[in-house]
Amino acid sequence: MHKNSGYTFIEVLTVIAIISIVLGIVIPNVLGWLPRYRLRSGAEQIQSTLQLARLGAIKQNKEATVTFDTANHTYLAAIGGQTLKAGRMPAGIIIDSITSPDSKVQFDSRGLARTWNGNILVKNNQGGTKTITVNIVGVSSIQ
Repeated sequence: MHKNSGYTFIEVLTVIAIISIVLGIVIPNVLGWLPRYRLRSGAEQIQSTLQLARLGAIKQNKEATVTFDTANHTYLAAIGGQTLKAGRMPAGIIIDSITSPDSKVQFDSRGLARTWNGNILVKNNQGGTKTITVNIVGVSSIQ
């Protein structure tokens, strides 16, 4: 008796056609979703750094500062002159503007923002934006 093993050419072509159709549907959706994901991720990085600096200021009973470099799209959190966290925005995401003249947010030893009530605007290369707002109490939020 002759054993029939393997796949026929028609079966292989059918599987390739199904995979091609699925990829044709999925890839454009992923490519459209990725910049929005990176934008949200960049905004969350900044917000978590602000929260880390604020909580560190309270814990160590010292002033904390988060400084932003819009030219290099980086940020640096420090407490008492010691670096707490340094970061760079994800690929395709920029720190567009900060509504503070010296591009930094300072928290006092109680976690309150020092005379700062403003926004940090991050942008992706497709024009999407997220705004991180810090109020005078030191609480940050993303819009």
